[in-house]
Amino acid sequence: MREAIGGSWLFQIVVAIILIFVGYLCLAINHSKAFNVKNSIITAIELQDGMDLTNPTDDASVQDIVAAINGVAYRTTGSCPGGYTGINRNGDLDSRSSAFCIKKIKARNVNSDELPDKYFYKVVVFYKLDLPIFNNFFNFQITGDTRVM
Repeated sequence: MREAIGGSWLFQIVVAIILIFVGYLCLAINHSKAFNVKNSIITAIELQDGMDLTNPTDDASVQDIVAAINGVAYRTTGSCPGGYTGINRNGDLDSRSSAFCIKKIKARNVNSDELPDKYFYKVVVFYKLDLPIFNNFFNFQITGDTRVM
């Protein structure tokens, strides 16, 4: 009887170690996918020299972003922080279940009378730990900035 109890404890320890290792791998894979999506969003915005946040469905940079997101099968959604514009995987405005969030920020200008206004964009992309037990408990964000345009 003593050997059966010792074997079950060892089995539980092995299962726990395997779950931790698989969770770490899932998190690393999702983080790298979200990082690549963030970089493709920033590249698309910079190539088009900005984007129209009031009507994103007709914007060329949003269409490039949607094509990039569908190309890598990025399905994670999240809720946007305050002041951000959320866009879902179809390119429509959606702040609750958005695939990414964008905020247009005016860059500080020393000589405001002589130089035109310049802006940059802050981008937020989501990723999560994809384990069935911890599905919605661990949601993370990656943020990035474009160059000043």
